[in-house]
Amino acid sequence: MNINVPDFARDHFWEAPPPGTWEFWSFRFPPPCKLGEELIFRFDGIPVAKAVVARIEQPGKSACEKTGKFKKGWKVFWKPEDFIDIRR
Repeated sequence: MNINVPDFARDHFWEAPPPGTWEFWSFRFPPPCKLGEELIFRFDGIPVAKAVVARIEQPGKSACEKTGKFKKGWKVFWKPEDFIDIRR
């Protein structure tokens, strides 16, 4: 699944999540992916990173630990060790 990272999210995109937590991307609607599928993150259409879907969570279960946002969204999680920078 491709995820186009918007400009406003790029500043902190490369920051690692807090120890013991997984990173996620939030969606307004059920995401079109399944556990174990590959996520490709793109900046202006160019692939910059990839990860593997580790968990999909329905809205209302959790929010971003740092900002408290995204509680209403569907979340696709990946493990930090599965996140790979593929910039060239």
